[in-house]
Amino acid sequence: MNTITFVSTFPPIVCGIGTYTKYLTDYIPGHRWRIISFKLDDYYISDEDIDPAERRKIDYRLSFPYPSLPSAIDGDLIWFQHAFGMWGKNNENFLSLIAEVKKRGKKVAASFHTIHFQSQEMASGMCKKEEDLLRETLPLVDLLTVFTNGAYRAVIQAFPKYRKKVFVLRHGVHFYPKVDQKKARAHFLSYLMNQADLPPFQKEALRRLEEDLHSKETVLLGNYGFITQDKDPLKLFDLGRRVQEKLPRHRIITLYVGTIQRRRDNELNTDLPILEALKSVSNGKRRFFFELYILEEVFPLAFRALDFAAFWCHNATQSGRMAHAQGSGVCVVGRNCEGIGETLQLSGLPASETLEELAARIAQLVLNPGLKKEMALRSWEHAKRYCFANQAKRHLLLERALVKGKKIPTEDGDEIDEVYPGEIGYWRYRGLKESWIENIMK
Repeated sequence: MNTITFVSTFPPIVCGIGTYTKYLTDYIPGHRWRIISFKLDDYYISDEDIDPAERRKIDYRLSFPYPSLPSAIDGDLIWFQHAFGMWGKNNENFLSLIAEVKKRGKKVAASFHTIHFQSQEMASGMCKKEEDLLRETLPLVDLLTVFTNGAYRAVIQAFPKYRKKVFVLRHGVHFYPKVDQKKARAHFLSYLMNQADLPPFQKEALRRLEEDLHSKETVLLGNYGFITQDKDPLKLFDLGRRVQEKLPRHRIITLYVGTIQRRRDNELNTDLPILEALKSVSNGKRRFFFELYILEEVFPLAFRALDFAAFWCHNATQSGRMAHAQGSGVCVVGRNCEGIGETLQLSGLPASETLEELAARIAQLVLNPGLKKEMALRSWEHAKRYCFANQAKRHLLLERALVKGKKIPTEDGDEIDEVYPGEIGYWRYRGLKESWIENIMK
């Protein structure tokens, strides 16, 4: 049986690419995957425990400035997750490892997670650094995957002769069991007040907020995650203000919970002004900011507690947080830009060009709950189709096609005998108990 060896960050390293790779391997049989990751001392790490059986499949060995692969690598396919960020500013690190793998007679795949297609830098819509790296990467790899149709069109426009190597493999979506919003809201507030490390005055503000949230006239708008310039969480509060102006008889409450990602290679000074601005905008009445790292296991309840989860990023190629939000069943809204915009449109969710337009869409949905429910159902179908179980299966199908020299499927939507969440065995296959939500709520 063939094995995919992923080259990526991996937990307990705190990195979005690492957790993305973990989500995939959760659904790939253990004998079918291996990981080559970075030395733990080079990254900020969490307290997450890795199962001993899983730990034996992970080689934490890569380091800068000269990363090197082990002398022996399992499997016929080596799959590089992401091409920017984790490799530093020097493309040679990434390219030299791919070239080394090819010399060993292995098949090579690379996932370019953050390809732009609406940039003004190049005629293709990509950024110059992306075109420069692709120009050198495409001749070396057997497969290159992107998350969106827009990114696919940009790549093949710039490099049409490599069209057959490029494949749209959409970002996986988490698919959580449905939870009643009132229950999720109550338990998330309980988590913030009783388990989270918040100062007493903020917990008191939460107790007052709890009373407001029982009202049918209250709308909770929010988001969570690391604080960065790209994500621009301040726009969330601007959006909340605009929605309130359109719904004067309602009580619009805006909530953001997050912290700066304290990676060893992260320059905190670039994000500290945003953190201070968030603290200033929070008033403990209708605008709330809590400087807190939310545990991943709490995400389903945190997002389900909201009436709307809003995504308005500067760098909107994709969002791992949106994958959590959509899988929870909350109504996701956002900016009609790049990957986030394309995903929202495919899911039947509101995607707008301006904050004012998005505020009007949200107000419309508040006043028309039937329309909001219809959108939620369409979003649920998208999440079901592109859940991580199905995206992991697509990885295996691509691996089989490459190793056996078969034609690569034409697109991510090809029939694959999809695994639908809720089917017998789905949660057991992931290694989760079907009663997981009750365990979280305890």
